[in-house]
Amino acid sequence: MTRPHVAPGAVFALCVGLYLAAAAALTWVATAQPWLGLRLGVVGQSVVVTDIAQGSAVSRDMIGKALLGLSADNQPTIPVTPLDLIEEPDGIGDQETQRRFFDRQDRLHDALRSGAVTLTFDQADGPESVAVRVQESRPVSDLPMKFWTQIFVAFVGMFIGTWVVCLRPHEQAGWWFLLSGIGLALASSSAAIYSSRELALSLKAYSVACRVNSGGSLLFGIGMVTLFLSYPRRIVPKPVLWLPTLLIGACILLVLGPGWPDNLNNAPDFIAIIMVALLLVIAAQVAANRRDPAARAMLGWLGVSVAVGAGGFVLTSILPTLMGLAPVIEQSTAFLFFLIIYAGIALAVTRYRLFDLANWSYGILFYGLGVALLLGLDAALIYGLSLGRAPAFGIALAAICTVYLPLRDKVWVLLKRKREIPAEELYRRVTQIAHARDPEDKQRLLRKFWSDIFNPLRIKDQPASTTITALQDDGRILTLASIGNLPALSLELAGQGSRLFSSRDLARADAILSLLDASLSQHETYLQAVSAERLRINRDMHDNIGVLLLSALHTGPRERKDLLIRQTLADLRELISNPDQTDWDLRDLLADLRAEIITHFEAAHITVTWQADEITKGRISHRLAHALRAFLREGTSNILRHSGATEAKVRIALESDGLQLTLSDNGSGFDSSVASLGNGFRNLRNRFTQLQGAFSYSTGAKGTTLTAFLPLFSTQKEAAAE
Repeated sequence: MTRPHVAPGAVFALCVGLYLAAAAALTWVATAQPWLGLRLGVVGQSVVVTDIAQGSAVSRDMIGKALLGLSADNQPTIPVTPLDLIEEPDGIGDQETQRRFFDRQDRLHDALRSGAVTLTFDQADGPESVAVRVQESRPVSDLPMKFWTQIFVAFVGMFIGTWVVCLRPHEQAGWWFLLSGIGLALASSSAAIYSSRELALSLKAYSVACRVNSGGSLLFGIGMVTLFLSYPRRIVPKPVLWLPTLLIGACILLVLGPGWPDNLNNAPDFIAIIMVALLLVIAAQVAANRRDPAARAMLGWLGVSVAVGAGGFVLTSILPTLMGLAPVIEQSTAFLFFLIIYAGIALAVTRYRLFDLANWSYGILFYGLGVALLLGLDAALIYGLSLGRAPAFGIALAAICTVYLPLRDKVWVLLKRKREIPAEELYRRVTQIAHARDPEDKQRLLRKFWSDIFNPLRIKDQPASTTITALQDDGRILTLASIGNLPALSLELAGQGSRLFSSRDLARADAILSLLDASLSQHETYLQAVSAERLRINRDMHDNIGVLLLSALHTGPRERKDLLIRQTLADLRELISNPDQTDWDLRDLLADLRAEIITHFEAAHITVTWQADEITKGRISHRLAHALRAFLREGTSNILRHSGATEAKVRIALESDGLQLTLSDNGSGFDSSVASLGNGFRNLRNRFTQLQGAFSYSTGAKGTTLTAFLPLFSTQKEAAAE
């Protein structure tokens, strides 16, 4: 029989609903207390009315007056002292004072429950008694921010713990994490009840709330210490994992036992000891996982979060209490430090972006150091030089902004510079790879390049289909996409296995690959341009220069031979030094070509007929001019060398979209299979194809005919037809 499966999402939603219901119940408990509508604060040794809420029965004239005591009808006055406003009862030093505190709180609460009380205020002319009616419940809007802060911390602790368990229900570490979340929720929510009271709670309410608070705090310690004994690696035998439960459980029984509240003030001592033990366990985990980068990254999250969170709570709330001093910040605010712990542990347990810890840790370290310096300097100015709080804080803040922050930026730039290759060296290496001719040299340079940048433990080839650069296996592997003719690679563990790859490494690799791809493309474009230029020179040498030299060779008169050689040299200079010459006048070009071609044929004693449509004006580009010249010269060269013809005919017709060119002879023809292998006809076909024209030839026993079509742009066609 199979067990029914419950979706983790449904479990999570149910738990969140229960937490919200618990938060609503706590809010009801907080509002079910008698209410005067007074905001009370401590000034010196007096309890002073700092504000009066709207709807209160007390006159606003009493704002700023000291509240001396409170009494119910026909009952003795109960004095109100600064101790009655203490936020955390377990911070009271001795048991006798603690019992008097709870007794007076219970009496004050009973008096308020009576419905009508007499408040005694200190006036200039003596005490003044004011009779007021106490409301049975407290408005929700009157609950202070500290109440909602602690409820929020409790909810978030349970929320994150449940989320982790739902993500990884079969991992024991997740359940220990949830147990610590339950402890935090119990401690924070119970503290929200008594720390946000207006004046007093009953002894019964204190008994329950303080027990839950102390028990929750110690339960948090059980979950945390056991979690780090087993995660990310179990560092003790399994039976020892239950040792924190036994030891801290005994502390819970001692604090919450029948003698309560006699041992209540021991709770801060136990919490401080647990925090020290927690730090020692984390240190042991770091030592046990020193060769595992992923585990070190997880412990980095944990170490940073626990150091900041637990350390902040102990330094600002627990340690001052142990030293007999007032807490640096209210306990309700100090609970927010636990959210830092939970965020870090949740990231570690779920293994979220472990590879980014190295990037974020510097920021956390610098900002944490800045806050510590700010608080330390502020305290030194207040207690050392007896400055007021506002001037001391202003001076400390100015010092941090003008000295520490610029120094921090310089240190960060220095650290970053030491880890990265300079931009000019990076560009040189990329260019060297792109320009390498031999494929083996290119791959060798590429591997050396990535090795110098990230110093990985291993570099492996990847399939050519790898087209995405990405982090894999929690940052253990950085996969580099293939670009151009370069292979895809995978880099394992940066810094010779000392660290994971980070998202910053990924972004840097992407940027370098983009630069390398652009350099490869530019070099390929350069090589193609060089090849195209060589092909152009080769084609023009064959089609133009070769024809002129051949004509000079067959010319008898010396003057004519010299003229052809000079023309050849002029064309050669133009071919090499001025490949992008200006446009040609079509009519002048045809006239020059007619004279040149007829001269070549007449020198070889071949009768030539030149037929060309009337062209009045118009200009064509140098590419069209070269194609026209190459067609006539290559055709003439073939007739002179191979045909044995006695007659040749040239026909140039102006059509609607270009020039139709025909060159024919009455020779013996040639073998077309041989001609197709030569450069001449192949060059002509390529020329005309590139110009979106056409070239063809036919040959037989009665002669050869070359045909070509040279397209003209619309403006050129209109000008030529005018």
